[in-house]
Amino acid sequence: MLRGLVGAMLLLLLSACESLGFYAQAVSGQFSILLLRQDVDVVLTRLAEAERPEDQRLGERLAYTQELLAFASDQLGLEVGGRYSSFVQLDAAYPLWNVFAAPELSVSPHTWCYPLVGCAPYRGYFRRARAEGYAARLRRRGLETHVGGVPAYSTLGWFSDPLLSSFVYWPDAELAELLFHELAHGKVWVRSDVAFNEAFATFVGRQGAAQLLGSTPMAPVREGGEHRMTQLLLILRDRLQGVYESPRSDEEKRRAKSALLGEARACYAENPQYFGAPRFDGVMQRLNNAYLASLVTYEDHVPAFAKLFETHGGDWAHFFAAVQEIAELEPARRRSRLAALGQQRVAGQSDDARADQIECETLPGHGVDAESSRTEDDDIRRGGHG
Repeated sequence: MLRGLVGAMLLLLLSACESLGFYAQAVSGQFSILLLRQDVDVVLTRLAEAERPEDQRLGERLAYTQELLAFASDQLGLEVGGRYSSFVQLDAAYPLWNVFAAPELSVSPHTWCYPLVGCAPYRGYFRRARAEGYAARLRRRGLETHVGGVPAYSTLGWFSDPLLSSFVYWPDAELAELLFHELAHGKVWVRSDVAFNEAFATFVGRQGAAQLLGSTPMAPVREGGEHRMTQLLLILRDRLQGVYESPRSDEEKRRAKSALLGEARACYAENPQYFGAPRFDGVMQRLNNAYLASLVTYEDHVPAFAKLFETHGGDWAHFFAAVQEIAELEPARRRSRLAALGQQRVAGQSDDARADQIECETLPGHGVDAESSRTEDDDIRRGGHG
């Protein structure tokens, strides 16, 4: 706790020339959560004699998280330490709200830089009103924005992250994937390379959960509507990027953008259940560049890490060592290495492995090798590292 407090004060001092208010709310929000922590063992002991169904359910979920942590340590080689040994009952659906932003004619995310951890394509607030207020200011500057609730985040070892009521009730597979994802951040982390960090953690979460549940190695844990919805959004993002990078005039780009967004919504409307409706209705209503830019963070390099894991025969220790070697490369070489691995992964897949292509009259002929992502508001659930 003292180490974390010193770190938090350093952040405030280092950021005096930036936004003191932002860092003040970050420190205050983090400590408000830490002060609510209850030791999991103590909670489990108290709930052992509970008669209320909701208390019994909480006890079952907390016990399951401890099984997951043991598996992560013993079978995956992830470092648990004191993480997730405490529990916090939140008074809100999410502990944190992330703001994403992108220009009107680009799907490249706006980025913010922070002391110690580097730059990231999001800005986190512990109160939704603050996040919405900041997003409104960005819109006045001409940026498109997306604000989404984050059910879980990692403090990268500055604090012993607690289990939160925002995610402990998730289904077994998704809860396993989430915890393995967050623990992976403590295994390998590259300053200012969020695409690397999140894709690595996303792969570890999915592959670890698949291993836990006895699924086919290197297969996505979740399939169906959520998987197809992610494919549709990534197809849309890639087509918009092509428009934005073309030599067309801005007005022509705006018209093409409107048409593509309309095509995506029409594709979804043709068979909503195919894409997991009504769960994703809200996604389609507020679809914009900022939302699509947020997908880059989690998905683009996942095939590369899958190929690397495959190359090392599914051996976690060798895989992590290889990931660390790539992490230590100069940024351009790191991106090139990941791109090459990703291409090998896609080229080596069978047609069956690329199943679930998007089939509708609009946005045709664009198969994407994409797996499920987590996004805010439970639209497509995202672990949202903060």
